[in-house]
Order: sequence, then structure tokens, then C-alpha cells
Amino acid sequence: MPLRRCLHQLIVIAGVALLAACATTKEGVLPDTSGDVKPDVVWRTSLGEGPGVTYTRLKAAVNDGTIYAADTGGTVTALELATGDRLWSVDLEQPILGGVSFSQDQLFVSLREGTLVALAAEDGSEQWRSMLPSEAVAQAAADNKRVFIQTVDGRVTALEREDGEQAWSYEAGMPVLSVRGTGTPLITDRLVITGYATGKLVALDKVLGIPRWDVRLGVPDGRSELERLVDVDGSPVMDGRLIYAAAYHGKVAAISEMGEVVWQEEGSTYTSPELALGSVYLTLDDDSIQSYDMMSGARAWQQTALKGRGLSQVTAMGTYLAVADEEGYVHFLSQVDGGLEGRILLRPRPLHINYPHQSEATNWRLSRGRDFGIRSNMVDTEEGLLVYTNAGDLALIELR
Repeated sequence: MPLRRCLHQLIVIAGVALLAACATTKEGVLPDTSGDVKPDVVWRTSLGEGPGVTYTRLKAAVNDGTIYAADTGGTVTALELATGDRLWSVDLEQPILGGVSFSQDQLFVSLREGTLVALAAEDGSEQWRSMLPSEAVAQAAADNKRVFIQTVDGRVTALEREDGEQAWSYEAGMPVLSVRGTGTPLITDRLVITGYATGKLVALDKVLGIPRWDVRLGVPDGRSELERLVDVDGSPVMDGRLIYAAAYHGKVAAISEMGEVVWQEEGSTYTSPELALGSVYLTLDDDSIQSYDMMSGARAWQQTALKGRGLSQVTAMGTYLAVADEEGYVHFLSQVDGGLEGRILLRPRPLHINYPHQSEATNWRLSRGRDFGIRSNMVDTEEGLLVYTNAGDLALIELR
């Protein structure tokens, strides 16, 4: 990666981290919940080296009762979903950035040095490694024939899933300054759809890798380069024939497969939209959570009580929404009105220190150099909510 671009990314990351730190609420001050939801930890295990204070957001993949997860140190592990028991583990000998994706008995894992690795889901045996143009910080996506992955230099690359040979590569122009992040491409019958740091959502021909249409979700506006950031960092999602996507300093929009904008509303975010019960849910960049009607874009409700807590992407779980924060809490909201229904604190038990007459959060004082928050996207499964903490713990949560 060019030195200038690398420096720009470091500046953006530092700036965003500083803004988040300034906005963080005082630890221990939490809004009340109704208490209608009682979260329980079914099981909990350490995967090894967690994301910590780095930007990395590792996401696990789940299929047919098995979890496939990775730690940043380079280990991929398969676990039984119901019990957390380990089935197998392999060391790829390089730091892992983009988490694990599953497709048709294959796993795909991106490494820090710009490599995509294919593993057999049955036992973790390595099938091939392929060099990428740069590093990838999001999961790959795949269809029957190919694997598609976006790297931080603005390229989308298609690889043959049989042997990892490159089929095509598409590069979009990058702005001078961007947030270091990308989303997982959305794969349809004909298209590979992904967002760029230019503020555009681009649809590429799945066979040829050439653009078919693009939609602008954000327009650079402001005096400074930071104010002009319009990255589409989250992954686009699809329901029926409509595609939903959102940009930082931009819009959230519903778009047809032909590239026609059905509706668009204000919705600045770093994350992906979540679809459930006829609504689009979005964690905004000020840590409020907004609900939109899926068909019209009309705003239904907004939850602002968690502002400043460094929220993760919102995840639908039954009739609730789950969202995690940088202190290690997972909050549960009603999908109907956004009301806070319950929460649970996930921090490493061996480091528990009791201070008399202090709040639960204060009793978990952060150790130097440790990050006990939750940044990775959570996964709703048939057994409960799968949560991966920055400290490297994987936990399954059920609701009572």
C-alpha cells in the first residue's frame, strides 16, 4: 500500500477514535431498561487473541449447528453451536483481519498480508492460498463458481473457488482520504454489489467484472477532508427485489436491481442496515438507532438513550434488536418502538475486581492495554445470539 494512503488512513482512524472517546458516556451511567428481557449466557469460551484496540471486526460464520470463528493471531476454530465444544482448530500463521465466511463446505479467510485462504469446513484442511491486491478487512462472499472480496485499496477481485485463480479485478478511484473499512459484497444472480469510499454503491457484472450501474449515497461536502468523508463501509443487504445500503455523511437508500432509487433518507453510518419485520434498522454515527419503513423509507422511531457508547451494528433477534457497546454491554431493544428491554455485561471473569458500593461497570475496571468492548458484528442463530468480544471471548446468549 502506498505510504501516503497508509498515513491518511492512520490519521482518519485516530481522528475517529478521538471523537468517539470524547463522546463516550461516563462508565456506569446507563439508561434504565424495562427488564422484560433477561439475557443469559449459555456458554462462553476464549478463542485466543481478540481484536483488542485495533480496527479489526471479526465475524463468525454459522452453518448447520457449527460455528467457524477466527482470532486475530491466525487461528481458525470450529465449535459446536449448542455447547461451544471445539471440533477442530488450525493455525494459518498470519494475523487474520476479515473473519470467516462459509459457502458450500468451504471457508474463506483473509490474512493481514493480503492473502485469501480457502479451507475445508469439515476439518480445516487448507485447499489454496491466493494473493490479493491489498489487505481485506471484511468477509469474502461466494457463489457456486467464484469468490468475491473487496480490499482496502478500492478493488473488488473475483477468484475461482476451485483453485483461487483470479477471474477478474475491478478498481474504483479512491479519494485522498478515506475511513479504513469495506463491506462484504452482495451477490445476486447477475451482479456483485458493493460500496466505495467515493460514496457510491456500484453494481458489477458477476461474469465480466464491468460496472452495470452506480448510485451515489454520499456527496463530499465540507472544508476539511474529514468533513468530506462519504465512505460506504457497511455491506449492502437485500430483501425481495430491493437492495438497502447506507453511507457515512450520506443517505440510507432502497434501490432496485436495475439501479433505480426507490427511496432515500438521511442516515449517516459506518455500519450495514439490518432488515426485520418490514423495517430497516440502522446504527447511526452518533450512536442513535433509527428505524425506517422498508417500503417507503418513512421514519418510525429513533432511540437516542445510548448515544456516546460506541455502538456496534444492530442485529435482529426474534422481535428484538441487539446492539453492543465499547464497555462490553449488549443492549436489547424492542423492534416495535425502540424501547430498551434488557442488557447483559460481557467482560472476562478472571479479571473481576469488586469495589464496595460501586456499580457493576466500575467493578470491571479496564486493565492497561486491554479493550473489553464489543466491535464485531453479532450473529443471530437458532440457539441464541453469538457475540465475539474485543478481548477474544466468544459467547452464546439466550433470552428469557
